[in-house]
Amino acid sequence: MRATAAHEPLALIRRLYEAWNRGDIATAAEVLAPEVQWDTFGAAKATPDAMQQTLAGGSGGTWHLTAVAVDLLVAIEDHVLAFSRRTGAAPDRVEIWTLRDSRAVHYRGYPLDDGLAVLSETTRSRKLELVCRAFLAFNRGDSAGWMRIFTGDGRAFAKRLEGTRLDDVEVRGETFEALVISAAYHHGGRIAPVHLLLSFAGERVRRVEPHQTAEAALDAAARWSSA
Repeated sequence: MRATAAHEPLALIRRLYEAWNRGDIATAAEVLAPEVQWDTFGAAKATPDAMQQTLAGGSGGTWHLTAVAVDLLVAIEDHVLAFSRRTGAAPDRVEIWTLRDSRAVHYRGYPLDDGLAVLSETTRSRKLELVCRAFLAFNRGDSAGWMRIFTGDGRAFAKRLEGTRLDDVEVRGETFEALVISAAYHHGGRIAPVHLLLSFAGERVRRVEPHQTAEAALDAAARWSSA
């Protein structure tokens, strides 16, 4: 069983986007390491010095900027995936942040499908891509997209989930056939933590098992793996 710990990076990246949307560029820049590497659509577009000057330069840290709507944040090890939209003709994006010592040291921005393809290639599995697509659809109110990856008992669970969002997703662990996911579930004006063990059959989730804690879900996944 490969497990990951709970992460501060989710809060840091959320702080960055919230500051950006307020026009508070100085606060957004505080999340970036001085040597941050900045890649857009797979090609380097700016040096660290240029990025710092852009973010905290001549405006005094307060600019009018295009708002970024973040539909989903997903933490896996020392990375945060931000699924975002901007106004106008810009495509939906997945923005991959790598953090070290509470600072962002690497940004990579891709069109959504390109970024998810890179994610699957990097992890050598489509499980995370499929879950990200499903959770993104859930948060956008796309019921058909949400249900697409579920089958069998997993489909019955997905139909029962009546909330509005699954936020701050953390990938806690992975086996050959399962993922353990923690998230903040928004339902009826309340937010509650959920810890889910998702078992895959090929590229479909055939079973979803809720647990009280992430540790319990990890233990269950380990038992499945050794059975």
